[in-house]
Amino acid sequence: MNDMKRFITVLTLTFLFVNNVSSQVSDYDMNYNLSKEDLINLRLSRNSIKDERVERNNEKNTQYLWEYVIEESNSDESFEFGEAIELSNGNVAVTSDFYYRSGFGDFYSAHPALMLLNSNGDELVRNDFFRPGYTMMSTPPYLFEKNNELYALTTYSPEHDFLSFNHFMNYENPPTDAILALYKFDETLNIVESYEHSFPIDTFENRGWDSWEYLPNEYSGNLFLFSAFEDEGDIVGAYYKIVSTDPDNPRGFDSLFFFRMNFDGEIVKMKSYETEFSGGWYQALYRRNHIVKTDSYYIMYDRGLNNIHGEITYYDKDFNLVETKYLIHPGYNYPAVNFLRDITVRKSSTNKTYLSVTASSITNPHSDHYNDVRLYMLDDDLDAAPMYLSNDNYIVRGSPTTYEISPLLGAVDVAPDSLMFFACNYDLDNKPYCIIECLNEDLDTISTLYYGNKIRSLRSTEDGDLYVTTYKSVAKFPATVFGFEPDNIEEAHAHNLHLAVAYPNPGGDVLNIRTGLRNATLQVYDMQGRIIHQQEITDEITSVDASKWKSGTYIWKLTIDNEQLTVEEGKWVK
Repeated sequence: MNDMKRFITVLTLTFLFVNNVSSQVSDYDMNYNLSKEDLINLRLSRNSIKDERVERNNEKNTQYLWEYVIEESNSDESFEFGEAIELSNGNVAVTSDFYYRSGFGDFYSAHPALMLLNSNGDELVRNDFFRPGYTMMSTPPYLFEKNNELYALTTYSPEHDFLSFNHFMNYENPPTDAILALYKFDETLNIVESYEHSFPIDTFENRGWDSWEYLPNEYSGNLFLFSAFEDEGDIVGAYYKIVSTDPDNPRGFDSLFFFRMNFDGEIVKMKSYETEFSGGWYQALYRRNHIVKTDSYYIMYDRGLNNIHGEITYYDKDFNLVETKYLIHPGYNYPAVNFLRDITVRKSSTNKTYLSVTASSITNPHSDHYNDVRLYMLDDDLDAAPMYLSNDNYIVRGSPTTYEISPLLGAVDVAPDSLMFFACNYDLDNKPYCIIECLNEDLDTISTLYYGNKIRSLRSTEDGDLYVTTYKSVAKFPATVFGFEPDNIEEAHAHNLHLAVAYPNPGGDVLNIRTGLRNATLQVYDMQGRIIHQQEITDEITSVDASKWKSGTYIWKLTIDNEQLTVEEGKWVK
């Protein structure tokens, strides 16, 4: 059995939750075809190592405020970044996944890991937290700073990769529990205080079933932590306790748990809700930031298995369910099944909620491959909001001919001065890049910058700087690059950011230019230096009819100040 066979077989799976024990869910939900990005994302860690190293090798003279790119000497281990946060002492903590190469030859089973960088982006220390017989089924650990001390919240579940040295049955006393753990670290990332809570977990392995053979951890019992944040001096979080999947003999129901934990590791409040599902691949449904808080409620944004567009559930501070509302994606000419995917939700200081999701392409809504990325500004006030949330204020990013996706661990973050950063990963099939926008609170674009890699998350600082994290790098960009004064343009270029992009490239009969610039001039030259097209830029996307142009290479330029200053240029191939 090789990696390719394993991957192809996964592609043949026809539904996510293999046993739906409630008649309330439609047949479409039961047979929901896994989209390509869902299938790729789980193993993206393996592919990203090669892809990103190739991308780095193609970059020349890259300069940032700083950028850290990890170097690994052991080819059987992989350290992959999730999210970066700035600490009060100026250092940067990076939450991470750590992998040992599994029996299949890929990096499959994760363990929690951390890295510390100094304020200049130099590595201070890294550490991983391997646990015999266990794996981490959640996203990388959630980081908190309390009284200048660093904490991490994570989970462990029994390891079911049967070809791995760490398979849970390889140990004299195989684990039968899953663990929710809060750790406190010293300055060298050693654990100085450990608070662990153990819960019985289903360890049944459905050997002989193809889906389990290829994704043994996803279809075995596990804890999946999908949201955690600080509220009123405590940590509030949510996780699913998932039973092993057995289509022929369901093993009970999965459960949703909410909890409040203090920084002494005590669970001071917990409440659970039994779901209507028995086993399944929750890691394909949930990411990292699904819940926002108000003074009175916690609001959870969910994929919406009972609603093909999305559900918003309200809980009081004791985790009692208060209300359920719904979201419908606008803009489609006819109904499209459009579950909320790759969710990041944030709430601003002015109490506005911003929801980023991957959604179906408007031009091809029934494709599993071509997506849009949407950012909504929502009024989700419990008393004021209707049953279907008003979603008239939104922006859509994406191309109908390329594969786009929202950054999986954080696509939007609120910045100072009622600003925010929003990102979309483009063209993942070819040469991936990311568009990062600085927006005002009404979703108007202030500036648009282009980063030459797909990203995993972004986080703003209190000063308006931005941390951008890929699987193998962390970069810090100063707030000053997100502007269009001449000095800012030069600074953006110095940090390997760009103000415009031409796509698709190579292309056909249409050349598209996307930019946040206004009152700029677009000029297109042939290779003899002759201007073959010129027009003013007034919109975010400018489409140029290239149907009569000969096949070949063209030079495009964007200028301002009466064509005196070139702010961006590049090659486009027809």
